[in-house]
Amino acid sequence: MEKEISHFWLGYFKNEEDFYDFVEEDERYYTEEENEDLYVSKFAESQHIQWFDYDFVEYGFEEESLGIYEKFTDYSYADQWLPAVERKINEMGLETPVNAIIFTSRHVIPKPVSVNDEEYALYYIGEIAYEI
Repeated sequence: MEKEISHFWLGYFKNEEDFYDFVEEDERYYTEEENEDLYVSKFAESQHIQWFDYDFVEYGFEEESLGIYEKFTDYSYADQWLPAVERKINEMGLETPVNAIIFTSRHVIPKPVSVNDEEYALYYIGEIAYEI
C-alpha cells in the first residue's frame, strides 16, 4: 500500500450554496485567461495560490448536526484519516459547528492557512498521513 499525505480543513458555512461557491472552480478563470488577477476559486484565493489541479482535492458540505464519523465516512479513505481528524479537533478545542471538509494532496497547497471571514470559517487542521 502507498501512503498519502493530505492537508485537511474543516469549516462552517451558512449554507451549501455558499460553500460550493467558495470551493468550486470559477469558469471565468479559464475563459478570461488574459486577466491575471483571477483565481481558480475562492478557496484558492484564500490559500494565496492562483491555480491548482482539482484532481487532487476532495470536498463536501454535510449536515452540521451529525457526528464527525456520520458526516465524513463516505469520503475517500475516511476509515484511514477520520480518527486523526477527530483527534485534531479535540486537540484544537474546536467548538465551532462543522459542516464542510476540504482535503488536498500535500503538494497542491504550499502554505495552507485557516481563514475566518464574516461569511464562513475554515480551519486548517494540519497534515494527515493515511494508506491508499
